[in-house]
Amino acid sequence: MVGETHINHPPHKVFVVTNIKAHIPILLDLDRHNYDTWREFFATHCEAYDALDHIDATYNDPTPKPTKIEWKKVDVVVRTWLYLTMSQNLINTFIKPNVLARQIWLNIEKFFRDNKDSHIMQLESEIRSISMGDLSVHAYYSKIQTITDLLENLDATSKISDKHLVIHTIKRVSSRFENIAIMLRHRIPFPTFSETRSIIALEETRLNQPRNSTTTPHFGNPSSPTLPHTSSGNTHHRNNNCHERHQKFPKDR
Repeated sequence: MVGETHINHPPHKVFVVTNIKAHIPILLDLDRHNYDTWREFFATHCEAYDALDHIDATYNDPTPKPTKIEWKKVDVVVRTWLYLTMSQNLINTFIKPNVLARQIWLNIEKFFRDNKDSHIMQLESEIRSISMGDLSVHAYYSKIQTITDLLENLDATSKISDKHLVIHTIKRVSSRFENIAIMLRHRIPFPTFSETRSIIALEETRLNQPRNSTTTPHFGNPSSPTLPHTSSGNTHHRNNNCHERHQKFPKDR
């Protein structure tokens, strides 16, 4: 119609994202206890692409409101992002027909929040059962650090104090670090987790250095020759020979 104005809005930002995994590099996985990290990645991405209102009903989107048709298309994209950034087992749990992205988001949140206490108990049990065994110092302390970080992510009140963490780690190191562990227990001031890790790592480096076999032998070294016994025996034999000669050839008087 004459005088009617048509406003052409540019396409929504979500339609330019071709690979969501390049923007959210982790998969939501129950066994990895990474819900909080994944949630932060996902919400930040949605905010950057003007789609936060599809998962957060309290968000006031400052951009022009899309048409109903466009909004539904954007919601389909956000739903796809949700499915593509979770493990296969979780996809089977949450995929439902005719469900908005917001509802999927809330279902995921409820699922992980309801399981939080059991996850905390599982992680606390796991950290108590860790022993160094044949692990390297780096592998041993990294494993402990990962679990403590997961505990803190689940609930800040569940964080293990630094002192208790040090006591546990030096108690479960392998026997070859027993001497350094005793020293650390009595050190004043008590070492931090980071300091303990560095000290034991240095000890591991020292123990792994090849020993120099060309050093000068010293007394008490099993590899040193035991000459005194042989020398004593030869001296005794020479003295006997001299005594016999004196008996056979007495001096003239």
